[in-house]
Amino acid sequence: MGRKKFSLIGEITDFDYHGMWGDYNSPKPLKAWLDTLAPGEEAEIEINSPGGLVVQGVEMANAIKNSKARIIAHVTGIAASMASVIVCACDAIEMEEASFMMIHDPWGYALGNAEEMRKEASLLDQMKSVIMSFYRGKFKGLTEEQISALMSDETWYTGTECKENGLDCTVIKSDVRAAASIVPHKFAKIPEAAAKFLTSKELTDEGRAEIEAAKAKAKAEKAASGSSAGNNAEASATPAASTPADGDWEARYRGASKKINELQARIADFEKRVGDSADGAAVAAERDSLKTQVAALEQTSANAVKALKDFEDQVKQSGFENLAALIGAVSGFKSDLEKRDGELAECRQQLDHMKATRDILTSSVLTPGAAQAKYSSFAEAVDAIGYVAACQKYPELRASYRNHKK
Repeated sequence: MGRKKFSLIGEITDFDYHGMWGDYNSPKPLKAWLDTLAPGEEAEIEINSPGGLVVQGVEMANAIKNSKARIIAHVTGIAASMASVIVCACDAIEMEEASFMMIHDPWGYALGNAEEMRKEASLLDQMKSVIMSFYRGKFKGLTEEQISALMSDETWYTGTECKENGLDCTVIKSDVRAAASIVPHKFAKIPEAAAKFLTSKELTDEGRAEIEAAKAKAKAEKAASGSSAGNNAEASATPAASTPADGDWEARYRGASKKINELQARIADFEKRVGDSADGAAVAAERDSLKTQVAALEQTSANAVKALKDFEDQVKQSGFENLAALIGAVSGFKSDLEKRDGELAECRQQLDHMKATRDILTSSVLTPGAAQAKYSSFAEAVDAIGYVAACQKYPELRASYRNHKK
């Protein structure tokens, strides 16, 4: 049985959303998943994230550190900014050869007087200190000053370079295709290869066709291997290997009943062969093995019947006469949810507006000097990059232009 897995795909925020508009993760689902793990159990967090909010990222990292399970970080695409902190909070790290990790100083913006600016700078220094406490345990052989310098320089490493530069990790050779569905506007030194990860939203048709072809090939090879094993392999197979997945109790019941009848017929045949065969002991051993399998299948059948009855009882306790009535109620709930599409569309528009506002504010706080140095007027900026882009990136030039017109 493989280890349990949690996917951390997309930006780290204070809310959860996964869909056509992007991927956003809050600490709550991760903490709930960690609570399901037993002490000492090995589990995996699949990470492909550009990072996000510091407080929420630190909350996730601390939850991982406090878990009694053994948590393995598996970086499949990019672990940048706060995502790299979550990686270093895990007990072990697996880096795909074609993946990336980025560490840098925390950043933010503030509005107000000089004292407010000093408070924001002090808070960012405190955040850096907290982040470094996670890096220290995983970057072997590097001093605190060296780690601080790497952060200040916005350092990007591939999976192989992580290993070469002191990160305690295992490098996995593979062809990684998936990536976080966000834009790399936050980073100053992002490599071109990493930018492709961040801007890719889904597998290409060619990639999907390759995967499906590989699945079909593996399925065919497994079928060929099973048929060549002969009757002995069939006789020694365990009941669990020939039954449907847990939860499909009706199918499990039918399958178990059919198998019981087949095995009982074979037992009767073996009983006859015992009396006729010179090697009666070997045949008797095979018969006893089949009897054990029959007993197991009979128990599976009984469990299926009980599970089906329990489910029907739960449906009735919920206030529905039968399963059909429950399905009708679910359809009603679905119709009610579909009526909320208009509200969801408005929320999405508000989210887009807030993102655009954030970009404008960020641009106005972090790069006012650069804007004036590159373009001497708002009109020049419009000619160079277009009106919308000029409004978003150079609001101060726009404000100067509007005041001049007045």
